Amino acid sequence: MTSTTKPDQGRSTTGTAASALLGAASAASKGPAGVGLLLAKQGYGLARKQAAQRRAVTAERIAEANRTRELVTVDSGSRRTRRVLVFGAVAAVVGGVMFFLGRRRNEVPPPADVPPSLTDYDDTSS
Repeated sequence: MTSTTKPDQGRSTTGTAASALLGAASAASKGPAGVGLLLAKQGYGLARKQAAQRRAVTAERIAEANRTRELVTVDSGSRRTRRVLVFGAVAAVVGGVMFFLGRRRNEVPPPADVPPSLTDYDDTSS
């Protein structure tokens, strides 16, 4: 008698690959809807796995950022410098708007008395 028991004999050595192939075969036998459902389940599982990995990485990054923020405190620029930069930017925007509005045509030209014709061009070329 062998040392393997009956439940061990029924298992595949490939494990999840065989079950995935079996699931794919059964889904294919159910038609396009079965294949779509199988792919949707696999996609949902992968999305959950990726979301969990992102949450873990994000938590690590936040913890690292908090540690570095506590270690390094950088003095931002003075209020006067910041104020000059803000007012300079506002002045540049206002100047650009005034330039744009100054170049616009304020009046609509009146329509012509007579529509143009080819005879007008013949008289000037002769």
